[in-house]
Amino acid sequence: MKNNNCLLFALGLLLASMSIVKLSYAESMLTVPVSTGDEISVERFPATGKYLMLWLAPEYGFRGAHRAIAQKLKNQHIEIWQTNIIESLFLPLGSSAIKKLSGVRVADLIEYAYKSTGKKIIVVADSYASLNALSGAHQWQQRKQSETYLIGAMLFSPNTYKEIPPLGQLPDYMPVISATNIPIMIYQAKNHGNMGQFETLIKKLQQHGNAVYSRIVPKKTVRFYEEKPDKNMLLQFEGLAKSMKKMITLLEKEAVPYKPITLKKDKKNKTAGIDTYLKPYKGSIKPLAINLKDAYGNNVVKNNFKGQVTIINFWATWCPPCVKEIPSLNRLKKKMQGQNFELISINYAEDKKTILDFMKKVNVEFPVLLDPEGSFAKKWNVITYPSTFVIDSSGNIRYGVNAAIEWDKAEFIKKIKTLL
Repeated sequence: MKNNNCLLFALGLLLASMSIVKLSYAESMLTVPVSTGDEISVERFPATGKYLMLWLAPEYGFRGAHRAIAQKLKNQHIEIWQTNIIESLFLPLGSSAIKKLSGVRVADLIEYAYKSTGKKIIVVADSYASLNALSGAHQWQQRKQSETYLIGAMLFSPNTYKEIPPLGQLPDYMPVISATNIPIMIYQAKNHGNMGQFETLIKKLQQHGNAVYSRIVPKKTVRFYEEKPDKNMLLQFEGLAKSMKKMITLLEKEAVPYKPITLKKDKKNKTAGIDTYLKPYKGSIKPLAINLKDAYGNNVVKNNFKGQVTIINFWATWCPPCVKEIPSLNRLKKKMQGQNFELISINYAEDKKTILDFMKKVNVEFPVLLDPEGSFAKKWNVITYPSTFVIDSSGNIRYGVNAAIEWDKAEFIKKIKTLL
């Protein structure tokens, strides 16, 4: 009890100092000192309504699209505070930095936002920042709040894995996923790379009986990493802002539990991570039969992989590493010409026009098959792009790569030839 009183006293002094800081800055910007001793910059989009969204920057930072949706939400009378915590801490942008954050700073910001505005708070994040949002809410619950002003969280295509697993393996989730019991709304991009594991994530988030709403949306709606949103995206933001406002009322009806779920210690997975070499494959070694159309509308059927080495590359045009490795795949095909070798690529969840327009700009010298709904990639347990399977002449998957590599390197070609 004594420790709790000390904590509350210290927090009161902290919030009082925050209020002074606020007055010395323009209304659009705040600098908030938090309990860790750091100062967190906040960009404010003020509005007259009773709700405030604390929006956390993803691993790639805020883009023009984030600010565009903030303006749309402001027009719906929802105040927006956008903050890039890893940037305020002078850490390098990336998922690794976000995963190391405890959530204390987010909890401090939640408390300050309420103390300074009197508005109810919704924590918002996309991609890996979703982990920071849930960690912050968990920290807020631990402080034994006397007022339930936190409504819940809204997440966009949340990335919640500990690490990218070896190809063919299912991912483990960060511990906060199993320790979350607050109301959540998830807007999931239909063709996002993590779509295949979306149902699993929902089940994990719902395991304590809390409400988890979800909506599958077109990719453009949640492509916040775009530097400049196009006209179509801006139009979709109008509908998205209205949807988010409606979802607030649903989340508000659900109670945020005072008591948090115990957060278990993270167990390190030594086998996880990005593979930038030909790593022995440990999933099911029998490849699935292929029956897909190519970019030109031709049906491609392959159910016998024996007698030659086959490389199957899953990729997407919006994935920079995928595009970067295309020239090396072209060179690999040329160097393997005249041997029992086949290279097939499978595009993830994009339409025919997108692929053909892309191929007018980028030279692709191997077949491109279409997986328009992403269902085929899901069957292969592909969750990151590019992902490539190397099948030997016995018809078994021998190697897997879940990153872009220089495929025509001598060491890789030597390994591939040993599979003939």
